[in-house]
Amino acid sequence: MTEDRRIRKTKEAIKYALIDLLKHKTLEKITIKDITESADINRGTFYLHYLDKYDLLEQIEDEYIERLSQSLDYDLFLTPHIDAETFAREFATKILCNILYYIGDNLEFYRVVLNIGHTTRIEEKIRETMFKNMDKHITQQDMISGVPKSYFQSYVAGATISFIKHWVQDDNPPSADLVVDYLFKIVYNGPLRLMASEHSDNQNK
Repeated sequence: MTEDRRIRKTKEAIKYALIDLLKHKTLEKITIKDITESADINRGTFYLHYLDKYDLLEQIEDEYIERLSQSLDYDLFLTPHIDAETFAREFATKILCNILYYIGDNLEFYRVVLNIGHTTRIEEKIRETMFKNMDKHITQQDMISGVPKSYFQSYVAGATISFIKHWVQDDNPPSADLVVDYLFKIVYNGPLRLMASEHSDNQNK
C-alpha cells in the first residue's frame, strides 16, 4: 500500500511537471531532463512509468478524458414522459453543466493542453466522448430532424469545443454557471435565430 501511494505521488509529480513546463515551452522543446528536474526525480524513475514525453502526455489526456466521461454518466431517459423542452433543459443542466463544471475545476490543465496544437489529441478525445454521449440520448437513426447524424454531431461537438477553448483561454473567464447559460441559449435557440432577433430589435429601436 505504501509503495502504491509512493508511485502515485511520483507519477503526479511527473504529470504536474509536464503541465507546468507546457506553459512556457512547446512539447517538442521540452526534454526528459526538464521534466525530471522539475519533478525532482531521476531519469530511471521516469522511464519506469513512461516510454517518453509523448506517452506521458497521452496518459495524462486519457486520465482527464476518463474523468470527463464519468461526469457525463447520466441517463436523461430515466426521467419518465420527458417533453422536448424539459429534455433540452435537463441536457443543459445535467450534461453541459457537468462538462463545464469539470473543465472549470481543471481549468489550468485544459488552458494549457488546448493551446499546444497538433501535439495533443485532447480535442479529438473530447469529441469522441461527446459523440458517445449524444448516441446515448438520441435515436439510433441515421438522421436527426432531416440532418445526417454525422453532420449533426460534428457541428454540435465542434461548436462546443470551440466555445470551451474560448472560455478556458479567456484572461478573465466567467463562472461555469454563467457559461452554461450562454451555451444553453446558443444551442437551444440557434445562432441564426439569435442574430435575427437581435437584428429585429435593432431595427425597431
